Amino acid sequence: MSENLVLKALKEASRLEASYVEVRYQEGFITSLRVRKGIIESSSVSTFNGMGIRVLKDGSWGFASLEDLTPEKVIEAARNAVKLASSSSSARSRRVEIARVDPVCDRVKTNVIKIPSQVPIEEKLKTVFDADKAIWSKGEKVVDDSVVYTDYFGRKLFVNSDGARIESEEVRTYFAVQVTAREMDRISPAYKAIGGTIGFELIDRNDPVKLAEEVASRAIRLLDANIPKGGFTTCVLDNDILGLLVHEAFGHTAEADLVLSGSILTGKIGEQIASEHVTIIDSPEPAGANGWIMYDDEGVRAKPVKIIDKGILKGFMHNRESAAIFGVEPTGNARAQGYSYTPLIRMRNTYMEAGDWDPEEIIRETREGFYLKGGLGGQADSNGEFMFSVQEAWKIENGRLVEPFRGVTISGNAIEVLKSIDAVGKDLKIESPGNCGKFQWVPVDGGGPHVRARMMIGGSL
Repeated sequence: MSENLVLKALKEASRLEASYVEVRYQEGFITSLRVRKGIIESSSVSTFNGMGIRVLKDGSWGFASLEDLTPEKVIEAARNAVKLASSSSSARSRRVEIARVDPVCDRVKTNVIKIPSQVPIEEKLKTVFDADKAIWSKGEKVVDDSVVYTDYFGRKLFVNSDGARIESEEVRTYFAVQVTAREMDRISPAYKAIGGTIGFELIDRNDPVKLAEEVASRAIRLLDANIPKGGFTTCVLDNDILGLLVHEAFGHTAEADLVLSGSILTGKIGEQIASEHVTIIDSPEPAGANGWIMYDDEGVRAKPVKIIDKGILKGFMHNRESAAIFGVEPTGNARAQGYSYTPLIRMRNTYMEAGDWDPEEIIRETREGFYLKGGLGGQADSNGEFMFSVQEAWKIENGRLVEPFRGVTISGNAIEVLKSIDAVGKDLKIESPGNCGKFQWVPVDGGGPHVRARMMIGGSL
């Protein structure tokens, strides 16, 4: 690593009387493969390295990044960051202050068995092509597919003017399959992703061909399902759908920068905003989850944030700046896509805690409603309003699953849905890896147990 250059940037910005300086150096390898209809649509193996310098001066932030890592360019970037901070300070309505954090010196690394960058590209290509071939072997009802494999190996060095020095090594591997089946005017999509802070053993432990076959079979099977009538009803959500709801519809509203700008949670600390059965946490753990970190990109030791505790709003996710405003400790939620981005408040692994119901019992104790399985994305806003697509739904009658449905959407307000939860399963799973795109892309994960709630089902009229 270019530690001498990192220290040179720190020294130069400090010499120019910045009140706080942080420097992030990053280097690594990324593999990205996508196969569609037997053809490689995109493939890249890239390396990167660079440095980001952020300073606080005259109550304002300044940031500069560079890839040309020469002493002269590093000094120039440090000076530019200080100039940007000074020149923008007069335009700020509020001086930036940051919460005090004890500086840490540490080395951390992802615990993996097979570093992906050491696996031959031919083996990775075989993985995606074999999965693609398995999908198309399912017959003519399959009309489209996408098989994606990505891996990341990176090293970071973080130093700041408080005296922190954190060296980290990160590994992530990801594999996803999407299939679209069609028969006449009926269309059915299906999707599955696996991944996390894990090496190529992800592929060794999970059979990509079997996964692809299961996704294709589900898409084909659902062609025979009808579209349900829409209406407000009782729904049992599986782990994946709940994770989507908790992250997209609720989690963003608890990020302190959005709270400050006005979210549905603004001014509600201490209020009951959900059922007493609901506890929601954003955590840097468990190890292996896609959003696992030990330190954030401000050098803060990451810790769990209990956002809701038994229905009561307890706290928000913070960086050092928002923590100073709220008068609390930073939570380790400042994350950047890479060295050329400034850290923002972001989620990590966001989930609902387990309850004491067996998932099967929740269904047995539901007289009428729908069982919803698997999400396909959607949209939500800072007021908690959401609409998500569901992969598969089953009609529940007298505690039994009686009929499958496709083309289902769910919508509502996250707070109202959380208030309506009256059963929480004991089957906690955090297995929804992805990349969250709040201005930047960062790896996240989420999930929860099965739950029962009330919401709007979208279907036919």
